[in-house]
This record gives sequence, C-alpha cells and structure tokens, in this order.
Amino acid sequence: MTPAPLPQPTNHRLLAGHMPQLDSLRTFAVLLVVVYHWFPTGQGINRLPNGTIGVMVFFVISGFLITRILLGNRDRIRAGKATLGHTYRNFFIRRVLRIFPLYYLVITFVYMFLPQASDIRAQPAYYYLYGYNILLHQTGNWADLLSPFWTLGVEEQLYLVWPWAVLLTPMHRFRVVVIGMIGFGVLFRGYGYWNGDLDGVLTPASFDAFGLGALWAWYTIERPRSIPRFRQILHVVTSMALLLMIGLLTLFPGDHISVVLFQRLLISVIALWFVVGASLGFSGLGGLILNNGILQYIGRISYGIYVFHMLVPGYAVPLLLRILNRLGIHLSLGFWAHRLVSLAVLLVLASASWYLFEKPINGLKRYFSYGDRTSSVQPG
Repeated sequence: MTPAPLPQPTNHRLLAGHMPQLDSLRTFAVLLVVVYHWFPTGQGINRLPNGTIGVMVFFVISGFLITRILLGNRDRIRAGKATLGHTYRNFFIRRVLRIFPLYYLVITFVYMFLPQASDIRAQPAYYYLYGYNILLHQTGNWADLLSPFWTLGVEEQLYLVWPWAVLLTPMHRFRVVVIGMIGFGVLFRGYGYWNGDLDGVLTPASFDAFGLGALWAWYTIERPRSIPRFRQILHVVTSMALLLMIGLLTLFPGDHISVVLFQRLLISVIALWFVVGASLGFSGLGGLILNNGILQYIGRISYGIYVFHMLVPGYAVPLLLRILNRLGIHLSLGFWAHRLVSLAVLLVLASASWYLFEKPINGLKRYFSYGDRTSSVQPG
C-alpha cells in the first residue's frame, strides 16, 4: 500500500470532511472481531489475536477523529466563534445520537428476552450506565453475550473526560499530554499484570491506542508542515513494530508480561500507519482496495455489525431456520455454511438497522452543528 503524494505545503483543510478509506478500515476491523468470536481461538483463520487487532484499529480511528474534531473546535473557541460549554454539549449530544439508541435497544432486548445469556439482570446499572467494562473486570465473565460491549464502555468513559483535556490543555503542552497518555496505557497494563489482570478492559489500559490516534490529529491540525517528517518516522517505527509483533506471537504465550504490556501498543502503531495512509488517501493497490464501494458501505454499517454479531449465530439464525422449517423448507447447515448464513443475516440486520433506525436518528446531528469548519466531520 502506498499513500498518495502529499501536496506541499499542507494544512488542516487537506483532511477536512469525510474520509471514505477509513470506512474500509472499519470493515476490516469489525470483520476481525467477528472472526474472533465466531471461530475457534488459536485455530485456522483465528490464529492471530483478531479481536484485539480489530478493537485497537477502532480505538486508533476514534482517537484520531474525535481529537481532530475537538482541536478544530478549540480554534473556534479561541477565535470567539463558540463557547467551551456549547462545544462540549454539542460534542456529547452528537455522540449520544450515534451510539446510545442502538446500544440501549440491544441491551434492553437481552434484558427482556435473553437474561440467561448475560449478567444484565443481576447488574443492570453497569450496562445502562456504560460501565460494563468495570463489571467485566470484576467478573471476568467473557461468556456474557454482551461481553464485546466493554469497548463501548471504554469509549463513552473517555468521551466524558477527553474533550476537557483537549479543549483546556495549552496547545504547546498538548503533544506532551498525548505522549504521556500513550505511556500511561502501557504502564497501566503493567500495573494490571502485577495484580493478576490480563484482560485490560478498564479504560486506561487502552490509552495508548487512543493517544496514537490523537497524536496524528494534533499533527494534522497544529503541525501540518511536519506531516512528511512524521510519516517518515512512522514508516520506520511501524516496520519495527511489525517485527516485534511477529516476535511476540512466535516466542511468548498470551499471558506473558511482554505480550500484556506491548502487544496492544505494537498493534496500535501498525493501525496508525493504516489510519494515516487512509486519511490522506492510499494510492495504487491499497487505494483500489480501500476505495471499494462494498467495503466502504460495510464500514458505514460497522457499528450495527459490532452490536449484533454476538446475537446472530446463536439466536437469529436458529430462529430463521425454525421459520423456514415451518414453511416446509428444511435446511441442515454444517459449520462453514452456518457461518456464511450468519454473515448474510448479520449484514441484512445491520443494513436494516442503519437505514430504518440509526441513520434517521443520526440525522438529528444537524441540529447540533459545531460550525462550518468541523460540522461535516463525522467521528463514526
């Protein structure tokens, strides 16, 4: 993959608006999560830590887009075109409109109809207040049907505090804050390791992924002329991260301290390389792949895919087979056929959710615009 040549000099408007190649990255990220949960761990196509890879890609993208929006609005506040309170209110309402409705719809469905598959009946407050990652840290119950929702708790908890950090930190110190955030993520996982926590589902354990995305946002807004140099350094660092990642996977078990400390960081560095390239626009073969309309469409509905993917193979597909059976259509699905049917059902369900539920609600964002500079930017 080769990023398209970058015009000189550059500025933050180069990256204004929607970045369709990032949608394709979301497609690969969410499909990796689906593979991780639908196929036996450590076997076949699931030999890599696909779940971790997918989640870190999402976190790096989120850190980049959210920070970029906030930095752009920081400029508007400094120029007297917006207030701090107004900016934070609109930021949070826009996130609520994008994330909350489908999230609450699904967890309420599980609460009412599938309580045996989750801890939600026993501890509803953790789920409804976006604290499920805290509960999962306490219980370690990865068999919970809603276990992937720990990442949504992490994101929402970050959204409560990160805007204030971006908007209030003096800009000449912001990069130091971001670098400190990256280092703290690694140190926090080390703290967890010494206390027997290998899962890393508490929010600070993912700070390095968000921080790397935020660092790229800072360069695009505040240091656009330094982007070529940043990319040169990133090429070298990514090559090293890839080699170290191969070493970790080859030499150490998953519970080794080196894996716990550095696997997420290395994955996030590699993910950042793709995010940087996709935000600028890959050319060549990479551009041909990431500009594919189908991949970009799946990326747009990736939130629904993520939210529904645990429900589909164990509940939606069996229900579909029962309905077909009553209609006189008898199907017996082997493992691979079951997964292919599950994927088709998942895509249909996520598409229906997007067009009939998510997109209309998302349209309400127009009432909470940031202003001309950033209103067209959607964080996902």
